[in-house]
Amino acid sequence: MTKWLVVGTDQRLRIANELLVKSGIDSEYVCSDTFNEQLKNTLMNTKPDYLLLPLLLMEQSIPVDYLQEGSSVYSGNTSADWRQELAKKGISHTNYLKNEQFIWRNAQLTAEAFVHVFYEQTKRQIAGKHFYIAGFGRVGKAIAHTLHQLQATVTIVARADEQLAEAGVLGYNTLLLDETTRFTHGYLVNTIPAQWLNPNQSGAVHIFDVSSAPGCLKHADSSEYYTIHLKLPGKHFPEDAAAVLVDAVLRMSIDERGTKCSKENESD
Repeated sequence: MTKWLVVGTDQRLRIANELLVKSGIDSEYVCSDTFNEQLKNTLMNTKPDYLLLPLLLMEQSIPVDYLQEGSSVYSGNTSADWRQELAKKGISHTNYLKNEQFIWRNAQLTAEAFVHVFYEQTKRQIAGKHFYIAGFGRVGKAIAHTLHQLQATVTIVARADEQLAEAGVLGYNTLLLDETTRFTHGYLVNTIPAQWLNPNQSGAVHIFDVSSAPGCLKHADSSEYYTIHLKLPGKHFPEDAAAVLVDAVLRMSIDERGTKCSKENESD
């Protein structure tokens, strides 16, 4: 039987391990975001075939000497140097944050979690309110759709003509994003993973940042109207987020085994 090891302090990873075990998979869990003595000993004792790591970059990467040749690693963000070391040892690596099904399902969870955050922080209803959404990637689209369904007025703010054109066709208001863009009323939801916003652009508009750290405010800037909300799916819907993650990595492992079998058959 193949062995799995799940690593990370995010509670969705703990639940992911429980889901793997419930499905009949031999899996263990280490609650750590860095390589430490506990993780070292677990790796040496279990010799996992599959390793599921955190979404964010680990504080200290796992030395490849403790990983089995031919094993598979599924992770979020990792360093390019570590990925090269894995490849040299014949260890497969897949970034589940780039898997389309995972991205879209996680985006929907993020959208629903944002609604929860909005209600909790403002004590206001969404219907009839105006929301700027900065960025029109998967998360931006999911949030826009969810807010529109709740009868909000949505304005998509983006730099790319393609995104603005798509948003316009879908019935949203659009606004070109540049350094002169001003946000004058309602709420601003940022989904752009970059520091692009000066507080003087947003005035008293409340900014909800659902992108990655360090957020959208430019260096040394601050605003009393700004809040950042990281890992929304894992915080608000840990069981659903864990199920999405497990489904994604199991599908990827099946695809990977299929690819390996095909290559072996071709070499025979």
